[in-house]
Amino acid sequence: MDWSELQDARLAVITELASRAPGGHIGRTALMKFCYLLQIVRGVSLGYRFTLYSYGPFDSSVLSDLSTAETLNAVQSNLTYYPGGYGYQIRQGEHANSALEAGQDFLNRHRGSIDWVLREFGSHGSADLELESTIIYADREAARRSETLSIELLAQRVRDVKPHFVEEYIRGKASQLADKGLLKACRNSVSAR
Repeated sequence: MDWSELQDARLAVITELASRAPGGHIGRTALMKFCYLLQIVRGVSLGYRFTLYSYGPFDSSVLSDLSTAETLNAVQSNLTYYPGGYGYQIRQGEHANSALEAGQDFLNRHRGSIDWVLREFGSHGSADLELESTIIYADREAARRSETLSIELLAQRVRDVKPHFVEEYIRGKASQLADKGLLKACRNSVSAR
């Protein structure tokens, strides 16, 4: 796929996720994590290079593509204030159809994966998405090194980079992900439950 096709695909995916998100909008954290899950778990070739960052897997190119989608009015993003801070609500824009049409072939090829990410993770809050994607990231790094991890060891590694999460909660999330077959290096043991 050449750069132009890749750009059309990325913009179409961002627009599709914003258009179909539960509640009619998606946040930046959710957008980042959905792109990560699509690429890493489902093998959707978005061409991002995710690294581990404060809030989990991150690639600034996702935000750059979001900015392009906003400029094209494929999506619109509004700053929203909450009692504990602020966030963004990304919705379908006036020219969403143009972005969706430009990437229609790509969307059609990956419709099942997009449906999957919205079904499995669409209702999760940003904190859970941060944790779940970090667990998958740590698991994939261990798999890349041909390591086999227990749920306990995986949870300890994630806790080292995410100390604001209680280890028991991390173990529970890791067990759920393992039960769904989303982990590669981690074996779910009875003692981990």
